[in-house]
Amino acid sequence: MPTARLPQTSSSERLPQMEPKGLLSMTMVSFSAVTAAVTAVTGLTAEARYAPRRPYAVSALPETVSHLVRIGGYSRAKKVPNGKFVEARRFTVGGRTWFIRFYPNRHGPGEAGAVSVYVGMDCCEDANGPTVVANVRFSLLDCDGKPVPTFVEAMSGVDFSENDFGMKMKRRELEASGHLRGDGFTVRCELAFVNSGAGGHLKEERGVKVPPSNLHRHLADLLRQKQGGDVSIVGQGKTFTAHGWMLAARSPVMAAELSSHHDDANNPPPPTTLLRVDDDMEPEVFGALLHFIYTDTLPPDMTTKEAAAAAMAARLHVAAGRYGMERLQLMCEDALCRSVSVDTVASAVVFAENHGCRVLKRACLDLLSCRRKLRHLTNLDDQFRLLTSCHPVVKELFLQIWTTSYQLFWFL
Repeated sequence: MPTARLPQTSSSERLPQMEPKGLLSMTMVSFSAVTAAVTAVTGLTAEARYAPRRPYAVSALPETVSHLVRIGGYSRAKKVPNGKFVEARRFTVGGRTWFIRFYPNRHGPGEAGAVSVYVGMDCCEDANGPTVVANVRFSLLDCDGKPVPTFVEAMSGVDFSENDFGMKMKRRELEASGHLRGDGFTVRCELAFVNSGAGGHLKEERGVKVPPSNLHRHLADLLRQKQGGDVSIVGQGKTFTAHGWMLAARSPVMAAELSSHHDDANNPPPPTTLLRVDDDMEPEVFGALLHFIYTDTLPPDMTTKEAAAAAMAARLHVAAGRYGMERLQLMCEDALCRSVSVDTVASAVVFAENHGCRVLKRACLDLLSCRRKLRHLTNLDDQFRLLTSCHPVVKELFLQIWTTSYQLFWFL
């Protein structure tokens, strides 16, 4: 089956000839050229430079082997055709090469609507070698690195000389579980070799299998069904119904507004408190704000890299600042970082400069430091004018490009 691999950098690649088209062009060096230069000097590819110093490789089978695999870029991987995979990791055990593969759109028939992670052994190396039998277990890990009981799959006595084994998760259940964080998830693969002479027993996970928390779902239902709502919030002709205790607990600004309505000790508080939002805040933005207040998550349509999702993240970042919700601001900044491209980097870096988003600004400057991408941006008249109109950003970009070029030439 075809596999998606990282491009390899040739050690014979040379630095591009610099064109004398102004000081900025003279100092721009592409990331690929830097990689080629380091490869030429050290003799190592990028994969080799960042590989573990002592890869796990023994001549005899150990009792157990465990690997943590982070599957990133989940939203992009949805476009991978059915049955195709992305190779997540390769490792060596007992002189054999093993692989862990991620199938974003099913591994085989009968897995429609499922994502899969499989482990197997490369049998092409020694087709006549001894049989390798192992007990195997896959576990989806939560944010604390603990297995999620409802996402554990195991099998005993798998003959890896002829088969592979994997965990299948329904896409809908995975996306609703709350364990899909940072556009990815982490799984643990455990192998216990039966013919290792040690018995091949996997450590039992003791205790009651408690399902993951679904509090956010219940609170979302409470908001949607308007049960017991005692606060009406009006903005641009649309009215939202919410709960005062929830608003006060999540936003210090809303807590102060609600408190001001109940300060009159002579009059009992009204059954429904009326709040108003700023006239320049769109109803869909405030609706997304309420969604976060009740669920501590971004709306589902903001987890993609689409331009509309990035625009909503920027507006929601501003709204979160008005209501003192720092966590929501950071989540919006992270969404903006993941959506930065050549077509949007100018507006993103100006937004970052105006709203103090340091991580987003650094991501934009790193992208603009690439010579090829900066050249492409100069062909986008509106974006290039927007970039050059922000003088602090231009100054910092020039300094970063100059520093990168100086370090490269000093290294060489």
